[in-house]
Amino acid sequence: MDVPLIEHVARVRPDWHWVFIGAKSNVVQLTAPNIHFLGPKPYSELPRFYRHIDVCVLPWVQHNVFTSYGSAIKVREYLATGKPVVISPLYEYLRTPGVRIYRSVDEFILLVAEALACDTPRERQLRQDAVRDCTWDVRAREVASLFRRLLDGQDVRKALLPRVEQRQIRRALE
Repeated sequence: MDVPLIEHVARVRPDWHWVFIGAKSNVVQLTAPNIHFLGPKPYSELPRFYRHIDVCVLPWVQHNVFTSYGSAIKVREYLATGKPVVISPLYEYLRTPGVRIYRSVDEFILLVAEALACDTPRERQLRQDAVRDCTWDVRAREVASLFRRLLDGQDVRKALLPRVEQRQIRRALE
């Protein structure tokens, strides 16, 4: 996590509250009146907490090897809530509809403020639609279909396009 970013934003925007759910890392040493650690929660209880969250953020350090290739399942969970999502640039989500990506502290503040002021029902639906088919059952069916096609000698290159691109192509053709 980008601890300096969180500390700076907590200081310059004291009206914004940071709520962390999950185990607190020993590396994250944050204390401020608007920073709250709630500890781990069962997945079944998360919707109750998300109802009170205005913007989901993933403030990862940008110049880190992990973030250059890392995949954050958490971002899919955020998108599924329909809440605005502001994240550091993660390759997997660079072209995901509805995700706001920041590259500086000032841009982070701007994008969170924009999300708070300008979110619409259409954007919420767009975010949820972006991950609607991202379940393990859907993924298993896709992999099984690829294997069937390969075994039948079919060209699977089109099937390997990321689902977001496939959806964009379908919408453009409609």
